[in-house]
Amino acid sequence: MSRESRRRRGADLRLAVLATLVAALAVLPVAAQSEPGAENRVVLRVNDRIVTLYEYQRAVGDQIRQIRNTPGLTESQRQERLGQVGRLIMKTMFEEQLILSRADQLAIVVDESDVEEQIRATWEQYGIENEEQFRDALAQSGMREEDFRARTRIQLRTNIVLSREVAPRVDLADEDLRRFYRDNQERFAIPERARFEEVVILEGVVPADRMAPLASLALTELVAGQAATDVAEGLGEGATAVDVGWVSPGDLAPALDAVAWDLQAGEVAEAVSARGGLHVLKMLEREAASVEPFEEVRDAIERAERGRLFQEESALYLEELAEAAYLVERLPEEAVGYRPVAAPSLDADALGLLSRFGPDAGAQADPGAQDADEPAAEETVDGSDAQP
Repeated sequence: MSRESRRRRGADLRLAVLATLVAALAVLPVAAQSEPGAENRVVLRVNDRIVTLYEYQRAVGDQIRQIRNTPGLTESQRQERLGQVGRLIMKTMFEEQLILSRADQLAIVVDESDVEEQIRATWEQYGIENEEQFRDALAQSGMREEDFRARTRIQLRTNIVLSREVAPRVDLADEDLRRFYRDNQERFAIPERARFEEVVILEGVVPADRMAPLASLALTELVAGQAATDVAEGLGEGATAVDVGWVSPGDLAPALDAVAWDLQAGEVAEAVSARGGLHVLKMLEREAASVEPFEEVRDAIERAERGRLFQEESALYLEELAEAAYLVERLPEEAVGYRPVAAPSLDADALGLLSRFGPDAGAQADPGAQDADEPAAEETVDGSDAQP
């Protein structure tokens, strides 16, 4: 493959990876759509934020297409995922609205320069060099640039909220890291390993009746201390030297692995028939199994543990936001059960709390309306009537 072909292939792979990222960002729509009709009725209200049926259905459709185009899934796995789409999308939208509502309360605003900086960082991460490549990646995912920017802005606001209110909850001391290291020694185990070289008498090149004698001669010369390359060269055509390098038990072909680990450094095994011919294996060095020192893995442990604790605290934080939030639901049937709740959601139809957000708000007569001669009652925050 030419250098130019490799360069183009690498660029195509980077675009494919970025397109995957873009597709992930595209799972949720970025804002309410001004589409007429019942499909734009409100299905969820979180404080002052709403999710419309149109937004929900658009996100569900995108997710269904992604599942159907995911390679490697069995039909049962695909059907299982498709059956969970409604609840998954509603849960994701609900949690996003919780955090964005909190961002509103904290007056968190993301400048356009911050969005641009994040997009450029994404370019750098995925090897995108120019606007054309970026547009190609967007086109592969079916996402518009303005939607990508909007999703990036949402992600930045989300990150700010979590960094302010969740990250400080993660308390990780050095003793916690050492305890994790002690309790998980198997994760840091370094298996036994050894370095080998070999001389192979090639089947099909050397006559069958000459293979065993040449292998025996190779063994003798390796035992005498000659390097495999010198031995193979001396044996002539049909003998080749192989620098096996460092391997651990199980890395070699089964026939070779069976004899390799009975050797000590400097020893040579009897010729073994394996792929390609007769193999004469010599162990050059051997290292016993060990455990990585704590100081060498400390940073990796801390990153992993901080990530785990951050996820746990984030889940608790979302529960707290949900408990404190003003929530109204009028869910599509397939989204029911997207979150466990101790009590049923408010009955939006009975309370009339969502009707003012619908596309035809005010178009239908209110059955409870007063006569024109009577003064209108003021609506309170909870939807009840307050008399002056």
